[in-house]
Amino acid sequence: MCIGCHWAIFRDYFPNASASNAGGLTRRQALRGGALFAASAVAAAGAVPSFVAEAVAAENGEADIVFRNGPVYTVDGAKPWARAVAVKGKRIAYVGDEAGAAAFIGPKTRVVDLAGKMLLPGFVEGHIHPLVGATITRGVDLQLSTREEILAALRAYRDRIGQADIIRGFGWRYFAFPATGPRKEDLDAIWPDVPVILLAIDGHCGWVNSQALALAGVTKDTKDPIPGFSYFERDPKTGEPTGYLVEVPAIIQVNNAVEPFSKDYVAASLREWLPNASAAGITAVFDAGMQVMPETEGYDIYMKAERDGKLPFRVVGCYYHNNPAVDPVPVIQALRRQFQSELVKASVLKLNIDGGDAQYTAAMLAPYSDKPETSGDTLLPTDIFADIIRRADREGIDIHIHSYADRATRLSLDAFEAAIKANPPRDRRNALAHLILIDPADTTRFGKLGVVGQFSAQWAVPDQQWRDVTNARWGEARCNALYSMKSILDHGGMLSFGTDWPAAGFSSTYRPLDAIESAITRRELDKPDGPQLAPAGEAVTLEEALRASTLGPAWQIGMEREIGSIETGKLADLVVLERNLFEIAPQDIHSTRVAMTVMNGKVTHEAKA
Repeated sequence: MCIGCHWAIFRDYFPNASASNAGGLTRRQALRGGALFAASAVAAAGAVPSFVAEAVAAENGEADIVFRNGPVYTVDGAKPWARAVAVKGKRIAYVGDEAGAAAFIGPKTRVVDLAGKMLLPGFVEGHIHPLVGATITRGVDLQLSTREEILAALRAYRDRIGQADIIRGFGWRYFAFPATGPRKEDLDAIWPDVPVILLAIDGHCGWVNSQALALAGVTKDTKDPIPGFSYFERDPKTGEPTGYLVEVPAIIQVNNAVEPFSKDYVAASLREWLPNASAAGITAVFDAGMQVMPETEGYDIYMKAERDGKLPFRVVGCYYHNNPAVDPVPVIQALRRQFQSELVKASVLKLNIDGGDAQYTAAMLAPYSDKPETSGDTLLPTDIFADIIRRADREGIDIHIHSYADRATRLSLDAFEAAIKANPPRDRRNALAHLILIDPADTTRFGKLGVVGQFSAQWAVPDQQWRDVTNARWGEARCNALYSMKSILDHGGMLSFGTDWPAAGFSSTYRPLDAIESAITRRELDKPDGPQLAPAGEAVTLEEALRASTLGPAWQIGMEREIGSIETGKLADLVVLERNLFEIAPQDIHSTRVAMTVMNGKVTHEAKA
């Protein structure tokens, strides 16, 4: 499902394509006692910046904001609940009861009466694509379940916008069309003279009209970008391209010939979307790939937003690599030197070991049920993949890997294990993302190796994509053994949630509350009596889901001493929810409104009464 699965691999193949962790416990030290989180919490508690107390004393204890009269869930294992919090500047100056908070209230203090509302740490997205999502979702939303509904939405969009130079859209679902994909004729009937480029819900495939194909010079004689992997679907009778573009190389070839994404377009898209992130309670993100443009330009966009005071969350970013012709280690080292500001940091090396199930590109231990001649392949040769991880690890660089299926995860864990054996001890923050299917023998290895299990938990539901696509690809037995979140936790591993927005199999979302509910119920949103995704025992508790949305991803990106829990001295990244999640039915979590978001001590979102 990952939108970034192949975009970055091929972005630069076409000419028109547009700090280390500070201190901290070693992985071995943190694992001692059986809980990485507990160790992180202790380290954070012992690292309270002295300037907080000094600043409070110097200004007679007056805070900028005091939250009172409501439940405060801190995600601090030593002190999980409080009743009041004081914020001074960018930091949390006090966590405790209301009597203690009263000393921080002065004439200029804003006092927020929670009145029963719930205060939490700000949500940390452990895997999301803000630049990509903001850019490719600007057009028509096609998250509908039938061809007829999609075409009706396209006609309504045409009538609403009138004349346009290009039509873009996102979100059409595979099961709405035959296995050979959607066809250009449907789009030609609506827009015969304007190029149309519509991306699938997972970003792996595209649907274009005849005008787009003509502008790109794609005919029946055009060679496929990567035969057998990325290609232009062709009519079996005429050989003409049908308008269905399989995998990102084919999409980029057409998109960049018609209209490449410019830096200004991407920047404007991000500015338009940022308030939505704050409204969802997001205060920090791991950007898992800026595939619509080179990383240097992407980081520039983030840093300009920071300089302008318009960036409402912290960004830890990566260099996304999958080109065997390029050595990624010096590239990420250069990015780390160049981009290190208060809110924006280039830090991680992102790799893909496989793709997804819909395209038969997820790497399986056993063959696909509906295509037994293949079990999928790795995107990088395994020897090159392991060598990159070993060399990056030696340089102190953390690795984040798209690992969709069971063979991919085993190969990734093997590579991490080999790197740990080959290199000196260090505080590693490696992660495997998505983890749709994990062999049970491998769930025990996350805790042992200190590898974060990073899930897009909102996918862990039996939706129509699961019923119509994944079941066909993998068969009933494997499809009833997906998203082994609880097993990783039970064996001493750590969870991190991240929506992977805009990517999805069925419904695209960037709202952490959607993922939290799905992780607990394993049911589709708004279907409390609907079927539960098996195995039911892989559901996690609310406490575990909240930790996986705050302190877990904070640890993943090396910021658990600063964010992820509400503790004195930590940065004031906070979210106020209208309801106490511990007092409502699990199926109501996703509909709970974010009343206020605070990042760095500043209010970035406040819902109207």
